Amino acid sequence: MTQAACRAKPLGPAHFAHTIPLRRPRPQRNCNTEHGSLFDFILVHVPPPIHLDHPRPFSMLTVQIERYPYVGMLYVGRIHSGILRVGDVLCTLDAEGQKVGEGKVKKIFARKGLDRIEKDAAGAGEIVSVAGVKNAVMLVQMEGWGEEGPKPLPVRYQRPLTDLQYRYTSKPTLAGTSGSKLTSQLIREHIYMEAGTNVALRLPSPVSESLELCGNGVLHLGVLLEMLREGFELAVGPPKAVMIPDPDAEGRMLEPIEECTVLVRGEYAGAVVQKLTIRKGEMVSYETDEEGWVKVVMDIPARGLIGYMAGEFGNDVHGQGTINHIFKAYMPYRGAIDTGRNGALISMAAGETSGYALAPLQARGTMFVGPGEQVYPGMIIGESSKPLDLHLNPCVKKQLTNIRSVIADDKIVLSPPRAMSLEEMLAYVGDDELVEVTPGRVRLRKVGGKRRR
Repeated sequence: MTQAACRAKPLGPAHFAHTIPLRRPRPQRNCNTEHGSLFDFILVHVPPPIHLDHPRPFSMLTVQIERYPYVGMLYVGRIHSGILRVGDVLCTLDAEGQKVGEGKVKKIFARKGLDRIEKDAAGAGEIVSVAGVKNAVMLVQMEGWGEEGPKPLPVRYQRPLTDLQYRYTSKPTLAGTSGSKLTSQLIREHIYMEAGTNVALRLPSPVSESLELCGNGVLHLGVLLEMLREGFELAVGPPKAVMIPDPDAEGRMLEPIEECTVLVRGEYAGAVVQKLTIRKGEMVSYETDEEGWVKVVMDIPARGLIGYMAGEFGNDVHGQGTINHIFKAYMPYRGAIDTGRNGALISMAAGETSGYALAPLQARGTMFVGPGEQVYPGMIIGESSKPLDLHLNPCVKKQLTNIRSVIADDKIVLSPPRAMSLEEMLAYVGDDELVEVTPGRVRLRKVGGKRRR
């Protein structure tokens, strides 16, 4: 203990214990002989919870949703008041306290370690899983609340910050080569099933063959897309921040602003601050220490971090820095962000790439594909060194003739292609591009053959 802790006035009786590291296993002993005195001490001196109200009607706030194959959805939460019994009729409320339905309790489960135990009744303070209701943010009894009715419990939830739009794979050239579930109906059913237990996922009304997914950041939506790679093929648009209308000014939109905290070495702090400032970030604090580390706190739009955290930040700090961000508030829209991305190298032929064709194309920019890969017209095979898009043919084969020369038989040297993960592609994709997610590969392509000019 520290000297300050020793001088502090004790708040109550103290109970000390000493642990000895075991170097070899010892035989099991009775739990009461080892920890009984500690448990008795807790029961005597630690007061019981005083906010639990058993006489009042039942109420519980849902904190997690589970799927049970025999009884359906299980709503997990801690009982706030009252006693719950099997057969009780409950009313379900949303986050605003509005009634959304009702149901009869079929099963009540509690946890003992990793095992699920069935119970006939549970009281205030217990953590249980309730089966038999649907769409429950808050569960309450229908009777016993008086004329005012049940009041919603305080709920703190975060609005979705990022949305992206998916559609079925419409390119017949490679569709179905690595996945078996291609139709929008199968993909939509799987996503709606996932949304039943993923409380942070929001699904607005579908538009024709596309569906909009709203979640908390690119990482959250990227995990969902990785799950869809198990047999599914779909195309995903660029992620965008969820905008809401300003209630105080008609016609003005509000965007999510995040508090970004960067801890980096002093020699790399300037590059990080410059990049975040270009992305509409505003500095809040700048602190340094004696060891050469700098802590920078900035308020930046959520859309400004989408393309920066995927890999650009690691290059700027040379692996010597961390970045964290958390939602702060909705603020007025700060304008368009110009990340300065160059154009794309687009394939104009279908077939298999060859080293003979890729060798001269390396001077045009950075390649995303290597020799021996399948491509199709409209597929993005690299990033151009200029702002304009270029249509190239990476499938040209060397003519097989009996004419030989020293120049024609030069050795072909290819640079390794740039490999990007799914999250990096979601951050890289442009407004007129799509990310094709398949079990075998993740590709980029243009939408409808559009060309940047």
